[in-house]
Amino acid sequence: MQAGHFILGLTIATYDWSLPTALYSLGIQWLPNSDALLIKAGLARKGFHGTITHTLFFAFAISGIVFIFSVRYGIITLANLVLHLIADLPNNSNYRWFWPFWKKGFTLALWKDTGFWGRDAIIGSYKQKWPWILEISLLMFFISRLVSIYS
Repeated sequence: MQAGHFILGLTIATYDWSLPTALYSLGIQWLPNSDALLIKAGLARKGFHGTITHTLFFAFAISGIVFIFSVRYGIITLANLVLHLIADLPNNSNYRWFWPFWKKGFTLALWKDTGFWGRDAIIGSYKQKWPWILEISLLMFFISRLVSIYS
């Protein structure tokens, strides 16, 4: 999912709809992919993407820290991080959700992961049908949430 993470973050924000919540939700939704910055900076190997930041351990650790300061944002954080993992499940990346306790990875392998950064990743992803199907479905749900908020 490329644009799907953006739509997912906004959809989660609709449950506490405000500009600060929407911006926060977008940032947290992107957080698991921030490991790409370390790779691009040459501080981590290419295989580092999707390791620690794509685990339930990471989701609960970050959410727990945020929860200390704000219950509401702790819940938003947990929702974003867990749903980020679920959104990545259909690609063939085989993320290890239960690391460090269990090293087995999970994937539905509905489409091929074409990268985590740049033009080639986006084009490669959208040459496949499943990203379109899932992201359009998510967009329709997001629109329905907005209609329910503003009607």
